[in-house]
Amino acid sequence: MPKVRLDSWKSIADYLERSPRTVQRWHAYHALPVHHFGGCKGSVFAYTEEIDRWLMSLAQENRLSDVGGDDSLAARRLQSRELVLRAHEMWESRTEESLHTIAGLYRKGIEQNPANTEALTGLANAMISAALHGVMDGAIAFPAATEALRRAAQLDADEVDARCAGSWLRLVHERKGAQARAGFEDVLARQPDSSFALGGMALSHVAEGDLEGARAWVWKAWQRNTLVPILGALVCWIEYLAGASDAALNMAEQMRMSGACGGTLAIIESLALIQTGPNGAPLKRIAALASEYPQSLTLQCVLAHEYARSGKSARAREIRAAVEPMNAQKKRGNAYGMALLAVGLGNESEAIRWLETAFAEGSLWSLAFRSDPILIPLREDPRFQALLRKSGVQVGNSAYAGHLELITRAG
Repeated sequence: MPKVRLDSWKSIADYLERSPRTVQRWHAYHALPVHHFGGCKGSVFAYTEEIDRWLMSLAQENRLSDVGGDDSLAARRLQSRELVLRAHEMWESRTEESLHTIAGLYRKGIEQNPANTEALTGLANAMISAALHGVMDGAIAFPAATEALRRAAQLDADEVDARCAGSWLRLVHERKGAQARAGFEDVLARQPDSSFALGGMALSHVAEGDLEGARAWVWKAWQRNTLVPILGALVCWIEYLAGASDAALNMAEQMRMSGACGGTLAIIESLALIQTGPNGAPLKRIAALASEYPQSLTLQCVLAHEYARSGKSARAREIRAAVEPMNAQKKRGNAYGMALLAVGLGNESEAIRWLETAFAEGSLWSLAFRSDPILIPLREDPRFQALLRKSGVQVGNSAYAGHLELITRAG
């Protein structure tokens, strides 16, 4: 009887009743029998007979292990694989809202198989991203991610995804920018299409004040995975930091039209609006965004900043009174927002104290203190300059002064 051949990833996926991405991972990580025409990059084919044998081998492994009970090692390993594959699929189109679910799948995968390095690394990635976007408190997320990577390194010291996550931690948690950059470069040498590593390269340039370099890298990251709203938000943010607030707003509008929304994008859109209009002009739109994302304390603080800037200080203080207890309770990295609120109310000392907290937390926003247009009122304060030196910025150099002049004119 002739073999039945399946001649594409789609036909193989249809046969297994899974998505093409799932069967590609099964092939890469679990030896699903798929063949290539003309080398590893050629078109693919598979034989149903070989796939059936592969499935039978998995079932046999599971049956043998079931002699010892449902919690047998082989059964738990198989379940761990499935959980990680589901998490991987969600990570490829991750949103701020889905990060909690993604982290939960990876953690369940670790519970089933503590030696699953993909689960450990995936959990670290999810927690780092959650902290950067205000979903988790960095004081909890970063140490937990560090521990997950330590365990992964004990199992596979050269795992490339763990190398990428470790580079992120060096950038935002340990503040070792040169080591982070070297790590991202190593990852991209092995995985040129890693959007997570490309995004890390972009933010390492932001931290150095090289916004042109950051632009180039963030566009590469977004183009590699246009379905990740977080990457689109970073494109908008870097345009805003470079003083191109109109471009940031145009990009934000395009992101929203494509269904890519989120609290981070709303914050960036509000910051760009403040730079484009006279005092009070953007207030209605920022208030609408704050109403759309009431859980974003940072966004509420940006709204309060605009109230104060437009002469409505009493309303700004009302928001501060409402936000302060929630900020203490939720502990989700809102120090940057509290700093902006203080700037709006003209309290520079309080603003700088909050910025120091944001720096210590590893806030996403703290990577751009040297470039952020909204912080221009603080630039001559010796305490702010000391904070920039702490973050590795050479205060007073010509590049820094030139950038401040650029964004001042653009604002």
